[in-house]
Amino acid sequence: MRTPIEQIKGNASNNQKVRLNDAIQWINRVDRFCHAIMDRIVIAEVGVVDRFNPDEGLAVGKKKIIRAVYETKVEADMCNGGDSIHGGCSAYLSDVCTSATYSLNDDWNFGHVSAALDVVFHAPAPKGTNLQIICTLVALGGRIGTSRCEIWDKDHDRLVASASHLKMKASTPKTKL
Repeated sequence: MRTPIEQIKGNASNNQKVRLNDAIQWINRVDRFCHAIMDRIVIAEVGVVDRFNPDEGLAVGKKKIIRAVYETKVEADMCNGGDSIHGGCSAYLSDVCTSATYSLNDDWNFGHVSAALDVVFHAPAPKGTNLQIICTLVALGGRIGTSRCEIWDKDHDRLVASASHLKMKASTPKTKL
């Protein structure tokens, strides 16, 4: 679902909000894996924020990071046999939400592939749970980028899963004559 630009909070420009919406739509083409799940994701906030040290509650250094916050609700098609979000679905959400967030950087708009996705599962999220998915672009180099994702139970302020996602820019194959 395309999130109306005026509903997206944060200090990102309208152009960046449109770009993120476009990335979500590109990932979520009708004939793609988990289309129905991705179609329910709403972009809640997009912005450039200070790098933050949660232990001290202070901004650290001058480096800024890009953060996007998404929201969705756990539905039956996301659940395991215990009626909680399936670990594979948590990994999927981490992958697609961080991947879309890369589109906010001009040098990383498209053309990147996953190199590693490490997911840690912290707590169950039963069917009906409202999720908040917070993605931050931690470091972006010429060929490799690192992002972080946290999936929170919004109603109970409980961490459901966290992930680190390493991506590489795809190289153009050399043509042989």
